[in-house]
Amino acid sequence: MSTYSLVITNFNRENFLARAIRSCLNQMVIREEIEVIVVDDGSTDNSIEICEEFKDNITLSKFNSNKGVASASNEGLRLSNSPFWIRVDSDDYISQFACHFMGSILKSNQEFDFVYCDHIRVNVQGVSQEIVKLNSKEKLLNHGAGVMFRKDALEKLGGYDETLKNAEDYDLLHRLIDSGSRGYYLPVPLYRYYIHGKNITLSGDREKFKRIIREKYGI
Repeated sequence: MSTYSLVITNFNRENFLARAIRSCLNQMVIREEIEVIVVDDGSTDNSIEICEEFKDNITLSKFNSNKGVASASNEGLRLSNSPFWIRVDSDDYISQFACHFMGSILKSNQEFDFVYCDHIRVNVQGVSQEIVKLNSKEKLLNHGAGVMFRKDALEKLGGYDETLKNAEDYDLLHRLIDSGSRGYYLPVPLYRYYIHGKNITLSGDREKFKRIIREKYGI
């Protein structure tokens, strides 16, 4: 049994996918094991061929059609065999110390169900442009990738809402916090968020679904 599950959800991100996979495989952990799961959400580019290059080191699940990131995330949750679970978007990547730092907090502090960290926005060359501090609840809700969860907390919650085609992370974190789960904020930039103009989190659709979620919960 692995200690950490790193789940990459992917849809037509062939230009970035290998980098995301390498960042997950290169985690610096001591006497612990990681599993890297890639859930391909019906890609029509060369994403599957890229995954085949890592076939000995990852678990690949392929959807025949595009079901949405919530469904892909739940598939990664279902396939996971680890107590600690983190999602990485396929156009982003993480620090090699992410599992060690965030996992150490969860292992030593049973009162927390998730740990979240700051993000670094990077350009096409991977050069840092800005540090995004997740030092408020709203900032956390807007940056749901790169959060390490206790897997059983997500399962108890029922996972991601598959009716949402965007802002599923916003919804999940709101439900988790509203249920009484506590998170720990680690003010260290361990997640690399790549800005390329087609980010799902920057789309107008995300704002539309956020409004739906706010109306749903009266927030």
